[in-house]
Amino acid sequence: MAEAIGVRLDKDFLKKIEKLGKEEILDRSSTIRKLVHLGYKNLIKKKAVQGYMQGKITMSEAANRAEITIWEMEQYLVEEGYKSSYSIEDLDKEIRLLG
Repeated sequence: MAEAIGVRLDKDFLKKIEKLGKEEILDRSSTIRKLVHLGYKNLIKKKAVQGYMQGKITMSEAANRAEITIWEMEQYLVEEGYKSSYSIEDLDKEIRLLG
């Protein structure tokens, strides 16, 4: 069940929200809900990537925290320009360990 909350926003930002709402054919409340949802999704992805890049969590845990699949996390990392430090040499070492 949704819960009503009060949020104070400055007039200039509200004008931007209302303009966006007209473009999206949404009322102000729906536009704000959409923005909050998108902002939340973006923030949890960025925080998950930060943990992954710092080596604090695995790719799987990062995807879980970001509420997306591992494949989506990999795609997000590529889209954001992150480079893997995993090398061909690392792969060779792992193959030798398995063999």
